[in-house]
Amino acid sequence: MSTNIDRRSFIKKGVGAGIAAGVAPAFIKPVHAANVSYRTLGKSGIKVSSIGLGASRITEPSLLKSVLGMGVNFLDTGRMYARGKNEDMIGRVIKDMRKDLVIQSKMDQKIQDDTNAMNRSIEDSLKALRTDYIDIMLVRGATTAERVNNHTVWDVFRKAKESGKIRLCGFSAHSANAPEMIRAGVDAGVYDVILVPYNHNGSFTHSIYGIYSEWDRDALESSIEYAAKKDVTIIAMKTCSGGPLKQEGEARGTYREALKWILKNKNIATSIPAIASFREAEQNIGAMG
Repeated sequence: MSTNIDRRSFIKKGVGAGIAAGVAPAFIKPVHAANVSYRTLGKSGIKVSSIGLGASRITEPSLLKSVLGMGVNFLDTGRMYARGKNEDMIGRVIKDMRKDLVIQSKMDQKIQDDTNAMNRSIEDSLKALRTDYIDIMLVRGATTAERVNNHTVWDVFRKAKESGKIRLCGFSAHSANAPEMIRAGVDAGVYDVILVPYNHNGSFTHSIYGIYSEWDRDALESSIEYAAKKDVTIIAMKTCSGGPLKQEGEARGTYREALKWILKNKNIATSIPAIASFREAEQNIGAMG
């Protein structure tokens, strides 16, 4: 049975109660870039902070600037977040620091049989992000091997790489069969990156839609290791959706410890916990220190 605790509820019950995104409280100690650890995305040679930023919940540019100022260089967004407004907000903030950042975006799986729609999605993301390339482009939500082995997707990604519009490509898998999706993606020989749920609890409940999912942790970690041996990058999501984690002897758990648990797996290149407040930023990024 899941012991999942909604992250926002947990934060509100602690000392972070009442902190509004966009206003940094004075008692938060700044996390400096010296405390940030970096890992490499497979064989690409691209180095990213081992804790990245899931930017889907950020609406305040000041919060985004603060997180980037702490040394985080990996951003995850998607064309579907706030109907493109999330990408647009990010683009406005990062326009003068683009070369120092690694950006991952996503297109909706509903268009992955339509070459024109996929190409338009890439162009729309480029325009919104105010950039001429995106480091990683994913198709969101693969659920079957047939969807992973989609030749329309392969062709669009290949041409986008050749034209320099994207550097790496991949897909996300959200469901319990993520271990099988990883292996299908690796065996396809096309994808550079796979984004999957991973946390200490082995499950998550979606904070917006209430969808519950769990997985076989041994099978997932075996597939993650399989991917790493083949130089396919695994990025972790839903990292705090398993609830806070307690250290031995502690009365209560923290999300910082939950993220530290993920950092122990060296086959995870980075993770993208969502950040919606300065308190969450402090907890997440502090896990690297």
